Amino acid sequence: MTKTLEAERIVLKDRDGEARAVLGLDAEGSPQLVLAGRTGHIRIALTISDADEPTLVLSGPVGERRVELAVSENGIPCFNLYDPEGNARMTLHVSNNGAPKLGLVDQRGNLRCVVCLFEDGTPLVELFDDQKQILFRAPSRKTFLP
Repeated sequence: MTKTLEAERIVLKDRDGEARAVLGLDAEGSPQLVLAGRTGHIRIALTISDADEPTLVLSGPVGERRVELAVSENGIPCFNLYDPEGNARMTLHVSNNGAPKLGLVDQRGNLRCVVCLFEDGTPLVELFDDQKQILFRAPSRKTFLP
């Protein structure tokens, strides 16, 4: 007797016949696991992109993206938080040299605050206005933006 189940797509349905979980391949052939809540909205999605980037997305009650955890193809981990409209408002990542960075974004998508540590351990805090002009920087000798 074989103990292997092979399929391109597996759909789990509740007793009302509604799909609640799907394990399969997307249109490009990348694997994905999608879990829906009782209302039918996707609440959890676990995917691997064509570039081999894993991503976990947690969504709100009506399917809006709220939390994302990913690793880029070059190995940089990233954690993002989104507002109810699906706009990224906070991002946290650690570069391949080990330097962490936190970015806070306003409702229009403008980066307004950066807190990071450079590779040598030097901390940096920068605050920006809505025109991307620096309002505050400490220490003043380094900058995050080019």
